[in-house]
Amino acid sequence: MPNTDALNRTVFISDNLPFLQSLDSESVDLVVIDPPFGKKQTFTGRLRPPLSKQEREQEQDLMVNWGVYDVASAYELGVEYPDQTGETALFREMWRFERVLQEDWWNAIRETPIWWLIESTRRTHDEDTAAYIAFMAQRMVEIRRILKPTGSVYLHCDHDANAYLRQMMDAVFGANNFRNEIIWSRSPGRSAGNMWGNTHDTILYYTKSQQFAWSAEYIQSENTSPTRVPLTAAGVRYGESGNEWRGYNPTSIGRHWGVPRTGSFANWIDANIIEGYTRIESIAERLDALDNAGMLVWSENRIPSIMRPPEADIGVRVNDIWADISLLSPTSTERTGYPTQKPQALAQRIIQASSNLGDLVLDCFAGCAYVPVAAEMLGRRWIACDMSPRAWTVVRRQFAKKPELGMTVESEETDYEEASPRFEGKGVLKVRGHNELPARSDPETRLEYLPPRAHLPQIRFRQTPLETSAEIWQAFVDEWGAECWYCGIREQRGRLYLQLDHIVPNRGDGSNDDCWNRALACIACNSDKSNKLTPAQTIKQALKSGRIETERQRADIERRFNERHQWAIARWKSLPKPKRFSALEDPDADAE
Repeated sequence: MPNTDALNRTVFISDNLPFLQSLDSESVDLVVIDPPFGKKQTFTGRLRPPLSKQEREQEQDLMVNWGVYDVASAYELGVEYPDQTGETALFREMWRFERVLQEDWWNAIRETPIWWLIESTRRTHDEDTAAYIAFMAQRMVEIRRILKPTGSVYLHCDHDANAYLRQMMDAVFGANNFRNEIIWSRSPGRSAGNMWGNTHDTILYYTKSQQFAWSAEYIQSENTSPTRVPLTAAGVRYGESGNEWRGYNPTSIGRHWGVPRTGSFANWIDANIIEGYTRIESIAERLDALDNAGMLVWSENRIPSIMRPPEADIGVRVNDIWADISLLSPTSTERTGYPTQKPQALAQRIIQASSNLGDLVLDCFAGCAYVPVAAEMLGRRWIACDMSPRAWTVVRRQFAKKPELGMTVESEETDYEEASPRFEGKGVLKVRGHNELPARSDPETRLEYLPPRAHLPQIRFRQTPLETSAEIWQAFVDEWGAECWYCGIREQRGRLYLQLDHIVPNRGDGSNDDCWNRALACIACNSDKSNKLTPAQTIKQALKSGRIETERQRADIERRFNERHQWAIARWKSLPKPKRFSALEDPDADAE
């Protein structure tokens, strides 16, 4: 039994790597994280409002219980020592291999795709960015382990490292489990000097397997009036889709019937207007049912349409560009003072789309609490982790802004009455320290890293032919005349009409572009041959098409083709030999 069931609504103050390592395998449904972005700088904001005296005392009591007394002790325990004035929201993004990486992990991943990616990042970017990718990779490997087979993960990032993070996620989850690169247009355009304004972040969406939770999201329409929807679609179809109904036939204007039977609108009709509507197979019977229910209107020229009421309009389906959720305004009640805070609406969209009621959502970079609050609002269970004790204060504050959720804090639950029946037990917020991590109930198995691609083929490079196509064409014409080698037609209008064909289909790497593999072909024969027919089959096709008149002519053309091809091979052999050809690429073998 996964050890996460009892951890609902718990905030862990810890380095998230040991926290993730303490969770059971395949126990989490969805991970939504907004980690550091690899910017290598310090972010400072003003807490809104500053900590009260009581909040500072609560924070200090917790730190003492966890053995955190100062910056040095916090560092030793893998947590962050918060600003003691209670006024500043501060976090540092500084990355060094010696701060984030243990040698045994580096040795464990050697020669895996993750190792190669980190090494390439060191060379193409810098050591600090490579250390950041290593930091994220360690955690993503654990996240992959704890996700259920149907689980998903959303990773928030920006332009500083998203290209490297995308490759890292491919290396951890497999490129075939990449689902989307979501563009969050977080703010309107702004002046940026001599570059385009930077107004978006990226959200990388991966799943653990090809089977995962998914529910499409829609942006609600602001329309308050019925909408006229056509009952026909472009293109003529026959059968029932093109039959006449009540004097109107859509094929008369190049269309066919497109009467809804499946989808959200049809389901709404079934649930609200016509019981059993989605089970009606016949187009005519569906049209009759809609007309009898008063949902059809007729134009002056007797073309029917369906009237969709505003309550049946589910809106526009959300795609991978999210421009309808903006950064929090300066006056938003969600504001905590952290400069990189994300809106709860962002997490709500993700959670709604990629989890089900009662599923377990994890945020292990939970400083601003936007994921836990969104999960609670949507009836999901959740667990959070952050390395700063201040995160606990922020979590309490953010839930206090949502009294309708009926949450209380563990030490304050004496007089608490359960306000929400969604889960068993009380809606109690709990906090645990780095020394109170859960105990794994499943056996600790060796982490699985995706192996590198085995048996990579040797790289083959594009080759330079011994002669240009123009030189080969002219040599053939000078020796044999301007004649198609496949049908014998004489063509005096130049290379556009008498083309240089590849006898063996073009490899695209230049290695079979020389004269031993070329022949003159008219447009018709070159089109017939394409990359499908042999020379003999092309000549037979010319006979069948009438460009060759008799079987005797066909045999003569085939004889002349072979004679010309042998001449081309001999000519190629007399040219200086490039080293690229091996015995397996002997043109004599292709000629046969």
